[in-house]
Amino acid sequence: MNDRNQRDGTIFILLSATGYSFFAVWVKNIQAAGLGALDIGFWRFLIAAPLFWLVVFLRRAPLSPRPLPRLGLLVMGFFLAMAALTAFFGLERIPANTFIVLFYTYPAMVAVFSLFMGDRLPPVDWLALALTIVGIALTVPDFGAGLSGDNLTGVILALVNALVVAVYFILSSRLLRGHTAVARASAWSITGTFFIMAATVPFREVQTPSSAAAWANLLALATISTVMPVFALNSGIQKVGAARAAIIGTIEPIQTLLWTFLLLGEQMQPAQVVGGTLILGSIVLLQAQSLLRTRAQRSRPAESG
Repeated sequence: MNDRNQRDGTIFILLSATGYSFFAVWVKNIQAAGLGALDIGFWRFLIAAPLFWLVVFLRRAPLSPRPLPRLGLLVMGFFLAMAALTAFFGLERIPANTFIVLFYTYPAMVAVFSLFMGDRLPPVDWLALALTIVGIALTVPDFGAGLSGDNLTGVILALVNALVVAVYFILSSRLLRGHTAVARASAWSITGTFFIMAATVPFREVQTPSSAAAWANLLALATISTVMPVFALNSGIQKVGAARAAIIGTIEPIQTLLWTFLLLGEQMQPAQVVGGTLILGSIVLLQAQSLLRTRAQRSRPAESG
């Protein structure tokens, strides 16, 4: 992994996390307009799928030197749909704070999966992972309150959501390895996601947004929090690997806290500031390790000469 790939990959993952960090804002506004979880999922990907293909067409995205694994990409879309559905239904059953902590076990799952698949992580990466887990726990101080009462289903959905996202990271890393047509590949995966969402139509009547504000929020959800982050995520995973991408992506809840502080006037607790600092520290740690390793590799020929 060279220094440029590490830098570019980190930027892509940060862009993806930024797009996803606005997710709750759009969803909250859409739900206020009367749309349910399946309604939002259907319209989100109905808008996002053609937008992705439009981006591919306008960018005149080149074909990959090797044929894209289209079936595998459609399967990736299935996991993306499952991630969306488990998130929607899980958030209906347990507090968001509890859901977030359980969901962000996915970087640890990615690390373990990578280990079993032969991708060993250096000690610094494991240290960064530990910092992110502690940071997330501090960022969401009311985690324990959500485990009380009859909410086992919500807890299971949150953990399934984390598992599904972990599998998506691994699939993206494996299926797109060596391919350059990331935009086209992402469009295929989003198309697969829409097929899954469309399959829910026969079971219920999909509600149509009744106001311009609801349509505006759906458009924002489809573009800022779907098209942009999916492309950036797939691109970033190819450059830094699934495990590192998952760790860097944990900056998302910190960004969400920042938006609520700046836009909604919500206060940040001292523990949340400490948690955010730990998460940022883990990202800096990964960057510093990559930079030091690159400099060491560059200095070896000079020393041997």
